[in-house]
Amino acid sequence: MQGDIHLIAASAYPAGTLPGMGLSRFAKELCVLSGSQMTVDCCHDLPMQAPSILDAVRQGDFQIGDLYCGALSNVDQLFQIGSMPFQSSTRASALQLLAVARPHYEQAFEALGVRLVYVSPWPPTGLWTREPVRSRTEFEKLHISTYDDMSADVMRSAGGQAVQMPIGEAFSHLRQGSLGGVLSSGDGAAGQRLGEHLRCFYDIRYATPISFAVMNAQLYRAMASDQQRLVDQASEKIERSLWCDLDRRVRQNHSHMTAAGIQVFPELEAKLKQALWEGGHQAISRWEQGACGKTASILGEYFPSPQGR
Repeated sequence: MQGDIHLIAASAYPAGTLPGMGLSRFAKELCVLSGSQMTVDCCHDLPMQAPSILDAVRQGDFQIGDLYCGALSNVDQLFQIGSMPFQSSTRASALQLLAVARPHYEQAFEALGVRLVYVSPWPPTGLWTREPVRSRTEFEKLHISTYDDMSADVMRSAGGQAVQMPIGEAFSHLRQGSLGGVLSSGDGAAGQRLGEHLRCFYDIRYATPISFAVMNAQLYRAMASDQQRLVDQASEKIERSLWCDLDRRVRQNHSHMTAAGIQVFPELEAKLKQALWEGGHQAISRWEQGACGKTASILGEYFPSPQGR
């Protein structure tokens, strides 16, 4: 493929989130490296779930897509690994898990007709609520939005009334008053919008999840070798910058929450915390039983045994 290349990138998340910023940085870096011969238009806040964006990239409707990992678990259980409950709560542990799983992610995406371009981190996930949650009884009254089926199962295991839905749909339900909680990192602009309705944030560090930036594989293969090299160079630089920014981003988010009058709690009540931990371990065990041997073996390289959790 010779000549100028124009790409369109799709994301369900706001531009002010860390993965959203990653798309914008990638677009800028690729434009600079190519002397404006390779450009990317970023479409944020799309009312689409990750599997739909994946299909659109695979079919060529978009050329690049930003995909939250856990929302792809129905496509391939492998992708659930990036958001396992209470297993990758820090930058270091999330990077360690990514190093183990990355070759498997790349292979799985190639089989799906897309190429893994780079991986964005999300700040650790917390629980946002309208009012303080002082007990398990109060937790059981909450209608909670989660970002994948496993996290919904974990919230339900402790008595919460949880359902998985895209972030855009969650905002709609918040405006209607039908949600009392959201499981989310509340990163950047997403946190500002959550804070308009939810005035408490519990830093439970459910996970440090990831999003995948993927490109239509046929398009990448059709590029000239120097164009492929520029895509790879931009990808490596942007991924490195995003992970380096993560800890600073967490501090910035918490500072903005406090300045906006949101109560930030370091953890939930002890019995509720224990119930969520137990639910998380049970969810992982169920996932292992249903996952194929190759996928489950990845956990053996990173996670302790179920008995040791």
